[in-house]
Amino acid sequence: MSVTERLGDALANEAHHGDAHKWLVVAWRQMEAAAAPSSCVRYGDKGAGLAAHAEYCASYIGDILIQTDDGKEIIEIKNYTPFVTRSTACPAVCTLNGGQYLGGNTEERLKYRVFGTRRRGMPALGAYNHANGTGHVAAHRGDYYDCIENRKARLHLVTFEAGLGGLLPYGASRLRRMGRLAKASGADPTDYTTSSSARSFVPFYAQRLSTACVLNGARGIQKSLKRKADRRRSATTAA
Repeated sequence: MSVTERLGDALANEAHHGDAHKWLVVAWRQMEAAAAPSSCVRYGDKGAGLAAHAEYCASYIGDILIQTDDGKEIIEIKNYTPFVTRSTACPAVCTLNGGQYLGGNTEERLKYRVFGTRRRGMPALGAYNHANGTGHVAAHRGDYYDCIENRKARLHLVTFEAGLGGLLPYGASRLRRMGRLAKASGADPTDYTTSSSARSFVPFYAQRLSTACVLNGARGIQKSLKRKADRRRSATTAA
């Protein structure tokens, strides 16, 4: 048995994270709607296809779409495992530094995937060096290139670390901003009595988001264990 198997990293990576992502999107949408009741806050409908969401982005469908008096916004929520194994995919220009700082194993590669990047340096300079900022990075179109290149909406990437419930800095900053907005509007419809301890906006929604991430992540691991046990029983029976 490998070290990653003993620590549970492999199980966490193999777990089905769809349920956790779904409930994170639900909780975040409720938070955004509570902070700004006058805005139209809706889910992106993957089943409707790209054409139905072209006014926001024609290259990718966001998790949450917001229409405000100031324009359109897209919230893209990612729930990625920070536990790295040999099978972890990472673009060559990104690094995995989870042992050094929060989000080190998730944030950079997700930004590369979602936002893309402009070209840096010339190919003759060689591979990009994170330590001193020198080298070449080829231009890369992210998932939301239509939104970015045609300035259709403001794009926000909110990242959670699967299993741990951690919300990376930008998401935490936006959560606090929504809390200030909810207080200023005076129209926050949140029923705080549904929490045994949280009586204000930020703690209440932080609890809901962390719970959605951790509990559903654990259920995903349980499902992985059940599948492994079922396969083992089938193999034993066949033998």
